[in-house]
Amino acid sequence: MRKIYKTIAFNTLITFVACSNIKNQVKMTTENNTSLFPKGEKLTNDWFTGNAYLQLLLAKDKNNNFVMGSVTFKPGARTNWHKHPKGQVLIVTEGQGLYQEKGKAAQIIKKGDVINIPENVEHWHGATAKTKMVHIAITNYEGEINAVWLNPVTEEEFNSANEN
Repeated sequence: MRKIYKTIAFNTLITFVACSNIKNQVKMTTENNTSLFPKGEKLTNDWFTGNAYLQLLLAKDKNNNFVMGSVTFKPGARTNWHKHPKGQVLIVTEGQGLYQEKGKAAQIIKKGDVINIPENVEHWHGATAKTKMVHIAITNYEGEINAVWLNPVTEEEFNSANEN
């Protein structure tokens, strides 16, 4: 009789562990398929091409002379050419995109990459033609200005960047 109880107890334990592992695997899969932050509000097409969204994470205040936001770029979306008087840092949190400085070849950027953009360097960034990209942008202020927006990235410039 003891042997039967031990067998039942053992089988119950195995079933419980197996179910727990399945539950944890589902939870891990769900977490891996969700973004770190909500998509946020659609950005104006005055400074962006395509569908880009901003989730503000931290506004400039008396303690922080920068703004921080999570920007989601749908495939084909990108910023205009622009520069930052006090620089910018991008931390790619999802997908794959492009970063290009004026006069240089475009670079592929992907999840885990950190891009440190020096002050007043003219550049653009966004998704590739086929992939979504999300990054956290940390942008410093000089006085009340954190970005100087310039011309849109042309289709020719964007297509050329996607060939690399």
